[in-house]
Amino acid sequence: MPRIANETSALLADLQDRLQRVIEAARQEGHDQALADVRSLVGGGGAPQAHRGPGRPRGSKNTPKVTKAGKPRKNPWAHMTADQKAERVKKMLAGRGLKPKSA
Repeated sequence: MPRIANETSALLADLQDRLQRVIEAARQEGHDQALADVRSLVGGGGAPQAHRGPGRPRGSKNTPKVTKAGKPRKNPWAHMTADQKAERVKKMLAGRGLKPKSA
């Protein structure tokens, strides 16, 4: 059954009015929440408690590895010349059964 044009326009106007009221209520609720947060900060309520994110739990036994002296590990490639590095890479690739890149 088709609706008469004035009934449709009345329904649309009513819907629009209800949507405006819902939007205004949501805005006011958000505004009130933001003001409450600011008031708690200014009033000495402090910042909300931060929650620990994913990762290693507090007091976990699987802490990162540290050398005996607590110093970072030395780079074994640092003292090598370019020819020595190329030779080492060649031996590493041969150990895996791969062919070295031809220069």
